[in-house]
Amino acid sequence: MSIKRYTAEKDNTISSALKSNLTGRATLANMGSSDILEIFSIFGQANTSSLEQSRILVQVPVEGISNDRDRSYMLDSGSVTFKLKLFNAAHGQTTPEKYSIVAQPLVRSWSEGTGLDMESFTDVGNSNWISCSTGLAWHTQGGDYADPAIIHNALAPLDYQFGFDKGTEDFVVDITAITEEFIKDHKGLSTAATASIVFKGADLTAAVAIDNEFKIYSHEGDYRIFKFSNTSGSIGKTVLVPIGTTGLTGSVESLVQEINNSGLGSAISATKNGANENAAEVTASLTQNIRGFYGNTIISSSAEEAVAIASNFNGGTGAPNNGFVLKLSGSYEDGTELRSFYTKKFFARSSHNFFKRPVIEAQWDASTKDDRSNVVRSSSLAPAAENLNNIYLYNRRRNNLVDIPNTGSAVLVQLHTSTSAPPVTCSIGGGVTSNPLTYITASRESKGVYKAQFAYAGSETSLVDVWSKQSLAGVKEQLFTGSGFTVTTESPGSHMNIPSYLTNITNLKSSYDKREVFTFRVFTRDKTWQPNIYTVASNTAPITTVRDAYYKVVRVSDNLEIIPYSTGSGTSFSSLSYDEKGSFFDLDMSILEPNYLYEISFLYKDGNDFVEQKEKFKFRVDP
Repeated sequence: MSIKRYTAEKDNTISSALKSNLTGRATLANMGSSDILEIFSIFGQANTSSLEQSRILVQVPVEGISNDRDRSYMLDSGSVTFKLKLFNAAHGQTTPEKYSIVAQPLVRSWSEGTGLDMESFTDVGNSNWISCSTGLAWHTQGGDYADPAIIHNALAPLDYQFGFDKGTEDFVVDITAITEEFIKDHKGLSTAATASIVFKGADLTAAVAIDNEFKIYSHEGDYRIFKFSNTSGSIGKTVLVPIGTTGLTGSVESLVQEINNSGLGSAISATKNGANENAAEVTASLTQNIRGFYGNTIISSSAEEAVAIASNFNGGTGAPNNGFVLKLSGSYEDGTELRSFYTKKFFARSSHNFFKRPVIEAQWDASTKDDRSNVVRSSSLAPAAENLNNIYLYNRRRNNLVDIPNTGSAVLVQLHTSTSAPPVTCSIGGGVTSNPLTYITASRESKGVYKAQFAYAGSETSLVDVWSKQSLAGVKEQLFTGSGFTVTTESPGSHMNIPSYLTNITNLKSSYDKREVFTFRVFTRDKTWQPNIYTVASNTAPITTVRDAYYKVVRVSDNLEIIPYSTGSGTSFSSLSYDEKGSFFDLDMSILEPNYLYEISFLYKDGNDFVEQKEKFKFRVDP
């Protein structure tokens, strides 16, 4: 199983559009239960400079992704690609061309709401253009999202842009980096960002200069300017910090108090350090109360370095998952193009169209290419990569794959002509990197699965693989002795051989439960194979191993492609595995809509060409 889709857990359209009277706006309107999501920018409708905008809020279910990884349903971080997908909804209005939409992570939680009206905007409350939930305003109208202008040390990109040519394309962006940060936060592995403002003075009676100010941002994008003054109070976002009566120490105490009592007090905690009589400096230490790298925000200072040194927030890891805001990017939305971009629509999560709902799609290559039945001898006629062979160890206990404990740095493999014979020598390549050339270093491919990759140029035709590990005392401990394998020699030919295959799914059923994950076994043989009396009597049709094979799934009723052939430069999520029994792949039926008929096709790579096989295999998914 190498592909999994997680439907959005909430979505909404928020808008500043003018109502039909061209005076009132839809800024309070909620559309959280509509089956359509909409993005647009309208320029000059009410007057020559009026601007109306519409954006999308969407949140993905990171908990489900994290849980699937915990139970080894998908591979670890670094081996999985996550893509955010929203699907185009055709409509009878104008559709813009040649523009781009950007997704940026939201830094505040929001309520979806139950609004439906996208025409008259009569449903209000919950999240909308002004508020993230009922009674709680955004700091910036239109949504509070991670801003590259104030986050100086982002551990993942903060904007994910997709360009539209015809305007009717689906929105698809790779959000792997930020999703991994979401997962960290869900698992409780995130850390809070910290910062400091260090005040210096010849002694503690030194005073901070009047009008010295510090602009401090919270992880939500809100900010306050703290300005030293002879008085207290606030003017808008500027907080006046009274100069302390005890010089530097008192001034820093005043700053700490004003930060904690300000509008940033719920997001940032401040403390004072270095307040003893011998201190040469006094520090205001700051901590973001919400964990995550969104807290790696900047602090700007008007004070000279001889007076105070402010360090930006740093050290935050992980990111709270509040989803994304999707909007037209840059000049396409802000009116500088002096034209409208109206309108782009997507299906919402409440849509009756199962395959068009917003999803985060996890893709990974879980294929195992086990050459145990087709180990070839190294040849100078082949490039180095073609001389490599893979053999696997599957550590299955009580019907579950489990990791081998205490393997240290590696699992080691040696090849022998028999269990009592000394190990043979391999060529450098794969898991053989240096002397002694009798050891192959195996890699952990996934939970309980280990791969040994090697090249062999010796004369032996039959070898046995022995797997071992180093104990804590440095003693080699044998783990497993394989069934052995035959080494074959491939020779060049004098004519072009064009392969032709017969393909069959040997364990195909007519229907599957939607909660089922099924392993399809694919038998392939050379179409030109001619059986004799012995092979017919023994029922041993030879298996042909196709090293590069892919599957595709379509819905029969309308030929809608559900899982494509993954032959591009990205993750090879539809690649077939193979072993000595043939090819196979896993399919999670939960990604398919029940009560429909589906069809599986296969694509084989022959040299630089891809050849689709004529055989098709149909099945149904039951609710």
